[in-house]
Amino acid sequence: MKAARARYLIAALFFTSAALLFAGDFKSEFIAAGTPLPSIHVPNDHFLVIRNFTQEAGAFTRGYVTVTLPGSPSPATVLTASIVDPLGSIEVINNIVVAGPADAIVTCGVPTNCFITYRKGSD
Repeated sequence: MKAARARYLIAALFFTSAALLFAGDFKSEFIAAGTPLPSIHVPNDHFLVIRNFTQEAGAFTRGYVTVTLPGSPSPATVLTASIVDPLGSIEVINNIVVAGPADAIVTCGVPTNCFITYRKGSD
């Protein structure tokens, strides 16, 4: 009985540590309709990877990601959300890399919710 418990604990430790090792620093967040995600600051010698940016079908406007560089007068739209419609056509889910220094703002389309997966890293 003790041997089975020990094997179970070793297996649980192995799978837990593997999940932590391979998950990386990616963050996933749901964004409410029309609400921007707080600004993501990317310092110098760092980067931002957006791996997934999708929204539900039925939106009047698409969600978008804008990036502002230091000294730039206006932000640039660098990515729009892919529509996820189980009954419709399949859209390509794009990903991007933003090099710092920059500030990124993620805004969801109206009236649907969005989902984003991203991570920040250093060079």
